[in-house]
Amino acid sequence: MTGTLNRERDQIHFFAYLVGSGIHLASWRHPTAVPEASIDFAHQLKLVKAAEAAKLDAVFLGDSLAIDETSNPGILNRFDPLGLVTALGALTSHIGLIATSSTSYDEPYNFARAALTADHISKGRVGWNIVTTRDVTNSTGANFGASEHLDHGLRYRRAEEFVEVVQGLWNSWTHDAFDYDKVSGRFFDPAKLHSLNHRGEFFQVAGPLNIAPSPQHSPLLAQAGASVPGQKLGARFANAVFASHHTVAEAIEFRNSVRAQATDFARNPDEIFIYQAISPVVADTHQAAQARIAELDALITADQVLGFLQKYFGGAIDFSTFSELTTVTEAGIVGLSTPRTDFRAASEQIRGREDHVTLKELYSVLTGDKRNNDFIGTAEEVADSLERWHAAGAADGFTLMFALLPNDLETFTATVIPLLQARGLARTDYRGTTLRSHLGLKDH
Repeated sequence: MTGTLNRERDQIHFFAYLVGSGIHLASWRHPTAVPEASIDFAHQLKLVKAAEAAKLDAVFLGDSLAIDETSNPGILNRFDPLGLVTALGALTSHIGLIATSSTSYDEPYNFARAALTADHISKGRVGWNIVTTRDVTNSTGANFGASEHLDHGLRYRRAEEFVEVVQGLWNSWTHDAFDYDKVSGRFFDPAKLHSLNHRGEFFQVAGPLNIAPSPQHSPLLAQAGASVPGQKLGARFANAVFASHHTVAEAIEFRNSVRAQATDFARNPDEIFIYQAISPVVADTHQAAQARIAELDALITADQVLGFLQKYFGGAIDFSTFSELTTVTEAGIVGLSTPRTDFRAASEQIRGREDHVTLKELYSVLTGDKRNNDFIGTAEEVADSLERWHAAGAADGFTLMFALLPNDLETFTATVIPLLQARGLARTDYRGTTLRSHLGLKDH
């Protein structure tokens, strides 16, 4: 396995994040956009097929369990991620399909069964993005009979136990448990069936699960979390860890931290792949790429920006006196104390530029835009930056969060990927058929 992993690490890995008409909040207003993209299965399939043709590792589908009038249009009206990857798995052949599901508001048995079903249908290409769910709208708990959202520390304790239970259920059967012996009448070997009988702080689950292992045994585990418990969860369980850092130095520090923590759990750190989130914009010239961003930014309304920030900061600042072009410093946001981990991550992304970053730009960052000047420009410039980050050890791969879909996905795969392939930094074909095989990991 070590040789396979080393071979895979010589190349840059890619996930394509798919949300509606793109991660940019105003992408749906673009003349080429499909506003109903999030509930247009043909459109979703087209995106996945494009990613598969480019030999990307996987597509990645996020989720949210509560919405309000300030939510990203791409999540206001969309498919359930696990249901979508189940359907996509039947119509694709190689690309991985990663769905988000919450450990705070799901149940281990139901999720384990549904996810393994999707993994079987895709013949071993499904991944699970483990989230504890951040409460962007302050109403998530109310959708599940709770008066408030679970405390951060409690969510992560529950998450660790949740994953333990799910993995235990996925190990209910050995791969050769089912004989299907018509002559003897033995359907399965009872010695190869394992009950779970779990009793913990949050869950009591007897098991076993009523579905056998998939071709890759069970879905690959992915996770994102910059906090201390978030890093611990990823280091303990995940093979793909999502990160978001603005500089090479910060990215290296995070990657080294996760890899070091993995050894504490007796894991091989080379079995963990760090995917840095970026929103690449590629055009014929650097100036044209900047113009593309300006074109989309012009479609964001002031009411969107100020209304979102007013609710986001819970009334700590009166945004009604500002415009969308007010800077973060002028609005008094710098140094504002908040427990929100996504705000801390956003602060890291804009650090040192607060006097120039506008409220409109902050809004984009908080709602998912991973804009970084390293990945804005010509195909050659973007390919050079990807190579530099990878060679420095800042990332094993990248999560591509395109501003406008399918435009940016098609441009990236048609221009940047061939350059990387010519340099030996991107695969020209899949070496296996499971998601684990795309990372050089054993099916187990």
